[in-house]
Amino acid sequence: MAEFDPWAAYYDYLHQGLPGEAEFYVAQAMTRNCPVLELGCGTGRIALPVAMSGIKVTGIDNSAAMLEVCHDKAVQLGIGKTALKLVVADMRDFRLRARFPLAFMAYRTFMHCLTPEDQLACLRCIHDHLAPGGELFCNLWAAQPATIAQIALKPDSEGGVHVATIPVPEENLLLAHYVTVWRDDLTQTLHERHRVQEQEVSGQVVHEEELTMTRAWVTPREMEHLVARTGFEVVAVLGDFDGTPL
Repeated sequence: MAEFDPWAAYYDYLHQGLPGEAEFYVAQAMTRNCPVLELGCGTGRIALPVAMSGIKVTGIDNSAAMLEVCHDKAVQLGIGKTALKLVVADMRDFRLRARFPLAFMAYRTFMHCLTPEDQLACLRCIHDHLAPGGELFCNLWAAQPATIAQIALKPDSEGGVHVATIPVPEENLLLAHYVTVWRDDLTQTLHERHRVQEQEVSGQVVHEEELTMTRAWVTPREMEHLVARTGFEVVAVLGDFDGTPL
């Protein structure tokens, strides 16, 4: 089972993306007007609006459950299989019968490659699937040492920090979201434990899930070396979705 399979029912409520993110990728796709490969497309926050703009999208993800949610949303939106193709695959080792002029890796998906070997394998696989002159847009967390230092070195024994209570009107429920995060400096990884409580409006807990996530941070300097080793040429390094240089 993929790490994100248990997340599928909650992901769209807990992770709603970054401001300007979807608009940025749609604009890039429409400007180039070419088929797009999206790595780690999940429930389709980027793939669906790109497909709705008239661009053909192939989305891969190692979580069949996440792709099932994406497929259901595509059906509701009237997006057909010609416009959106979904493939269960590992972004470190996939084989498609196509090369793409444009590839997206949004919302820090690259952080799920936990080792240098994983990172290199992923980038090489993407490079192999790009057409000559093809482009990859990859969103990263530009980790600041001062920010990382504020993250605990071991998990606390409490139930986590309450970060949000999210209404789910269609189910007449609230989702209370608690998070515990700790770091491993040697492997440059963040370990997260998410506790999600389904609550009635009265506050009564009717169900609780514990979800986990492990991600690795990469510094801009490290990323420069990784892309150079895998055949990429850096065209631009942007600091936001308005196109401001980092």
